[in-house]
Amino acid sequence: MTDTPVVTGILVLVFIGLVLLIRMRKAVGTALSSAAMGLAAMGAVNLTGLVTGVVLPWNLFTLLVCIVLGAPGVVSMLVLQLFW
Repeated sequence: MTDTPVVTGILVLVFIGLVLLIRMRKAVGTALSSAAMGLAAMGAVNLTGLVTGVVLPWNLFTLLVCIVLGAPGVVSMLVLQLFW
């Protein structure tokens, strides 16, 4: 028996894996930059809190919102804090 179909199948899987890895790297980079911007926005809100009187507490919920949603998450928490 020849191993040609097995080698061809492995090469196809490696190619598909490389294509997915290249596409995922862009998505992962975008997600990491969004999370960093969200944390930076929350830090900026808390740093200016001495002047403005508006602060967001550092807890698990606010950190997860900042990491997952980014800067729009910080803005939405500020709006919720304004009306709540």
